Amino acid sequence: MKSANQGFSLIELLIASSVGLIAIGVVGSVFLSGYQAANKRSLELLLQQDVNDAFRLIKEDTLRAGFNYNEGQSLRLFKDNGVSYADNIIYTTNNCIAYTYMDSDKVQKYNVFYLKDSMIKYKSVSASQTTNVICDVSNANSLLYEKQITVSDFKIEHKEISSASATSQLINITLAAHLKNDDSVSTAKSIQIKTRNWQ
Repeated sequence: MKSANQGFSLIELLIASSVGLIAIGVVGSVFLSGYQAANKRSLELLLQQDVNDAFRLIKEDTLRAGFNYNEGQSLRLFKDNGVSYADNIIYTTNNCIAYTYMDSDKVQKYNVFYLKDSMIKYKSVSASQTTNVICDVSNANSLLYEKQITVSDFKIEHKEISSASATSQLINITLAAHLKNDDSVSTAKSIQIKTRNWQ
């Protein structure tokens, strides 16, 4: 008579262990690939949020260009010879935008966003700045998180819009950026700003 309490044979135990290890490996690889995809998506969202915040700041601030609490003419940037830069209220180059306005404390601010060393720099100063130096002011801050983000493109294009009573500008700004340690996490966006004419 055979015993009813016989155990597993060694072969059965090896087969069961192998099947279990294969199942754990499959589940582990699915979990790991899902974790990596979620981590990459999180980094993409952080990068896009940083770029969106930068665009929001540029747009909101640029729309103030020329605003003057005192009645009369719009505030202007100045050329390097001191003559009022009267043909528009915003100074642009390929990778720089500068303008002036009066803040709520009635202090005239000179603001600039420009590309330098693969980073967008931002500076607001109270003293008068001329157009020959405004796009490379010292001690400017980074608009994006420079420890993690590199800017690969920052391009500014503008065209004048004229009517019988006023002249304003349409400004297109393109920004492309990626993470410093992972070029595959990148974004490229553009905005269009129609400047106000305070005159």
